[in-house]
Order: sequence, then structure tokens, then C-alpha cells
Amino acid sequence: MNQHTQESLDAARVALLFQALIRNSFDIIKVVDPQAKTIFVSPSVERVLGYQPRELIGTNPLDFLHPDDLERGLQALDAVSQSGSVHATGPLRARHKDGSWRTIEAVLQNLVDDADVRGIVMNYRDITERHQSEIQLRLLDERFEKAFRNSPDSITITDLETGRIIEVNDGFERITGYRRDDVVGRTTLESGIWKDPEVRKHLTEVVRRDGRVRDMFIEFVARGGSVRSCLVSAEVIHLDGRPCFLAVTRDITDRVMADEKLRQTTEQLRAEHQEVLRKNIAFQEVVDHIDEEKTKYRHEICTNIDNLLRPTLRKLQQDGRLSRRDVDILVHGLDEVTGKHINDYRRNVSKLTPREMDILDMIKTGRSSKQIAEALGLSSQTVHKHRQSIRRKLQLDHREVNLAAYLRSH
Repeated sequence: MNQHTQESLDAARVALLFQALIRNSFDIIKVVDPQAKTIFVSPSVERVLGYQPRELIGTNPLDFLHPDDLERGLQALDAVSQSGSVHATGPLRARHKDGSWRTIEAVLQNLVDDADVRGIVMNYRDITERHQSEIQLRLLDERFEKAFRNSPDSITITDLETGRIIEVNDGFERITGYRRDDVVGRTTLESGIWKDPEVRKHLTEVVRRDGRVRDMFIEFVARGGSVRSCLVSAEVIHLDGRPCFLAVTRDITDRVMADEKLRQTTEQLRAEHQEVLRKNIAFQEVVDHIDEEKTKYRHEICTNIDNLLRPTLRKLQQDGRLSRRDVDILVHGLDEVTGKHINDYRRNVSKLTPREMDILDMIKTGRSSKQIAEALGLSSQTVHKHRQSIRRKLQLDHREVNLAAYLRSH
């Protein structure tokens, strides 16, 4: 085999290899003429955009771009046509055969002067999934940034090993009074925010051991020296492969102060309640003592009346110096003084049945027998019998006394 034959075989193998690469490439290779008409497109276009290569021959690639991306595509094509250099388009949306949009990026190279090409070569790559992921990541970053900046709680990121502050949000400034520029790059110990530096050591140990901590009560010293009561939640995150401390701190100083005030008020009320109880006990002792004295004096008065006045009245009646009527009036007056009638009334009332007590209360208010009967659902005869029983138990059955007036007087 001579050298010419070998070179021909080598060229054939290269051509076959090139065709295989074009056929199986994941990227789309397209060639357009100077008028932007497609003169070649690789088979991979079907896998990416759903078109058969023959469907795109003679078409303008700009016709497949999203309207919002058309201007950028036109500028890229004009730029590569005029400069003759390589130009990258950045993300563009191209219409799939099913009507959906795929995100692609293209690299354009002007080979119009190349006799073997005579056109502009376009290499397309489908980046839809990557682009969507980047968009989602960007949205997440934006949301995190907004949440980080606008959170009312303090959010800090510090180096786990050194304790140096990497980033703080506005909530940190509201709680501590320190601005971001005052603390970033310094350690939390240098900033002086820890009331007890040993607490940071304990917090770090817990996070190292458990991976996180939730609502640990910690007191911080704010700018100016005031102490803030806080709940801290923290965990380890990694930034650029470096372990960092992400801490969210909620200021509960007002709540702690309110709880303390409530506790003090409760203690004060409890003490006052105990004092009232003590005074009530003392007052009751005084009242009991007064009652005892009253009972004693009453007993002495009654004894004197029974031993002195009543015998004297009987003797005066026997001697004819007082009439029976005068004696009865005086005896009645003595009974009033000694409370004999009241004691008799209370004792007699205790003998009444519950039904008789109901009727007695109605008689006191001035209701007639008919009204009482209607109110209690009884007959007038039954009410009359109850009235007679009440008079008898009150020892009024032989006395010409108005029952209602008698009850109201007692």
C-alpha cells in the first residue's frame, strides 16, 4: 500500500469519525449563510428541539427565538457577521416543536470566508434544566437575603472555630445597638456582647455535640451596658467548606420583665390576701369577744329582772297597787328588753316545714291567701290550713294579732 492510498484511508476514517461525532453530539451544530438561512443542522436538533433536520433547512434561526429574546439574538448575529470573531449569546429561549420553550446558549463563529464552510457556524447547547435550577437558586438566595435582612430577630453567622463574626442582620443592631461595621471581623467576645463568656463556650459545646440548639436562654450585654434577655437557636452550616455558626436570637426582655412584674404582683396579692385573712381572724375574735360580753351582760340583766323586778311586779299586783293590765304591759316590756320574744320567735320559726316557710315569706310581703295559692299551685283551703298551722307554731293561735304585721315586726 503506497503513501497516497494510506492518506486517503486516513482521511476517510477522519470523515467517518467526524460524521459520527456530529450524529451523536448532545449539542446542536447549525450553519447559516450570510443571509441567515440554515444550510446545515446536525441530527441532535431532533433530540433537543423535536425537529427533523430537513424541516429547518432554509429557515432563519431567529424565527424560533422567544419574542423577548429576539433582539439579543439579532445583536449576536450582527456582531459575529461584522467582526468575524467568536461570539457567545448567553441564555436564549428557543421554541420546541411541541410549542414549549427550551433555554439554550449558543456560540457563533463566522466562517463565511472558509471555502469548506461558507457560513456562520452556531453551536447550541440545551441548558433548560441548569437555567431553571439557577433561577430557583437565585430566587432562594433573594428570599434568604430578604428574610435575613428583614427578620425582627437577630441573625448572625460566625466562624465556629474562632468566633469571628462573618455577617449580621439589622435585627442584630436593633437588639444589641451595634452596627454591622462595628462587629464584622471581630469575635463575639471582643465585641463584649456576652454577659457570661462561659455561656458561649457551653453553647458551642452543645451545638458541636447535638448539631443544633433550640431556645437556649442567654443574657447579652447591649451597647450602653443594658442586659437583654434572649432565646437563642443555633446550628452548624458550611460556607465555602468552612464550619460556621448560624444563630437566631429573639429578644424576650419585655416578656421577662412582664413575667417578673406579674410574679411580684402575684406575691404582693398573696401577701395582702394573707394579711386580710389574718385581720379577718382578728376581727372575728373581737366580734366573738363582743358577743360573749353581750351574752354575759344580757344574762346578768335577765337574772336581775327575773330575781328582782318580776317578783316585785307580782307582789304589787297581789297588794292591789297595780292592775293586771298594767302588770301585763310591764311584763311585755321586760320581755322586749330581755329579748325573750325574739328568742321565742326564732325557736318557733325553726319548727315550720319548708312549705310553711315559703308561705310565711309570702305573708311577710303582704300577699293574700288567694295570691299565695296561685303562686304555689295550691288550693285556698290548703293555704288557710297552713296559715293556721303557722299561727299555732308561733303561739299566736289564742292572740288577736295580725299575722303579716307580726312577721314584719320580727
